[in-house]
Amino acid sequence: MMKARLLSFALLFFPASFALADCPAPEDSSFAAAAKAKFDCSSSLPLKGHETDRKFQIHYDFPKTLPDNSNLPWLTVDPFKNPADYMQSILNYVTKVNARPDVDWRIEDNKEEQWCDAPWFFMLREPLRGMTTERWSRPKELHALQKDWERNFAVGIYNDVACYGFGQIWGDPAFPKTRDFAFAEGAVSAKMLFTTATPSSVPYLAGSKEWDVAGQKDGGVMTMRLLQLDLSVKDKRSPNGWFFGTFMYNAMQPGNTPYERLVPVGLIWGSDPGLNAKAYLEQAATPKESWVNPDVASMFYALPRQNLGLFGRANGPVDNPTSACITCHQRANDWGTAVLPDTPEATQAAALLPDVPADPYDDAAIAAYFRNIGTNSPVANTQSLDYVLQVSKGIAAFRNWVKTDFPDHAASTTDVTPYPFKPAEARLLAPADANTARPDENEQDPTGRLFLR
Repeated sequence: MMKARLLSFALLFFPASFALADCPAPEDSSFAAAAKAKFDCSSSLPLKGHETDRKFQIHYDFPKTLPDNSNLPWLTVDPFKNPADYMQSILNYVTKVNARPDVDWRIEDNKEEQWCDAPWFFMLREPLRGMTTERWSRPKELHALQKDWERNFAVGIYNDVACYGFGQIWGDPAFPKTRDFAFAEGAVSAKMLFTTATPSSVPYLAGSKEWDVAGQKDGGVMTMRLLQLDLSVKDKRSPNGWFFGTFMYNAMQPGNTPYERLVPVGLIWGSDPGLNAKAYLEQAATPKESWVNPDVASMFYALPRQNLGLFGRANGPVDNPTSACITCHQRANDWGTAVLPDTPEATQAAALLPDVPADPYDDAAIAAYFRNIGTNSPVANTQSLDYVLQVSKGIAAFRNWVKTDFPDHAASTTDVTPYPFKPAEARLLAPADANTARPDENEQDPTGRLFLR
């Protein structure tokens, strides 16, 4: 059983003095009980040295009926004419209660509003804040003084409208229903990203919010600082149905709190499919489907990354400079079946749903990745999960667990037709840049090579 294999793995890599967080034990030996125990697990990762600290507690506040979404504050702001004001109205909505010191993003303590976490991330969430590891920042990606790789962790939460959507999927933890799924208008997600970088290497982090994060492999704790805050909102005014916005902390911004010193980085509503290397370099083309704050852009232009997103698209400082916010998130889908790592199905899935192009001058790869798909699924004959990757990854984790531990239930736990993979025709391929990456590069940055001008 997978549980036994995971325990053996844990004992191999974590000495007995390191505490592993326990998931709740199943009530009985049934599949439904096992699924419920996994669903209710907050974190299964180790913790070392802070065992008496308050732990992250998974919180599912799923409304039974769709909350009123007619008077949300950003609806009175034009996102195209006033993108910064639009973003600020959403930020104010998110931080109004959650950022108060008595709550401090422990959404179970927010008794005035309904917020929730995404299910099925217990194997990735560290136990203190429920944060998951993000892409590493390469030297000089954040600032010219940054000499070392820096780690980044993030935690995301969802508003009541989005939580209603989660409840529609996960009403039965043993049988998630994704057929014809879409979030309602007004769904919001907020993600805070913290970094190990310090003000000595990234000066604009001075005075930022700090958290202790159990991010070491053995559960050891690191002090991390707030660098970036991402927002996404379902809004029919976007041609693709969603707006994605990013803020960054800047010590030079006037304000009494770290949240007042968050400055808008950019807002994006499309992938700009025609913006390739030729258009950018030879025709001086700029993005038409995103807005980037010129004051923030000027902070990064002299760095090797040059732009925040590829060829000037909107993206955050932590994010891959060869990508863009909405382009990455539109990849959220449900294959309707398990796609286990290192299998022919995984290879075929990667070909059907291309990741960030390794070479920004490969026009074919750029065209395959930077698309506008509207409400369609990113892959034909699969179910769209409406631009929310935490839904997609949670469903994928559930399906892989069922396939591994309860294979007899795999076919009966999906309400969408499984994608017709053809294992006999698949070939396991090495990554395109496998021969050019540093030995440790793939582990630290699995998102592809950095675009260097």
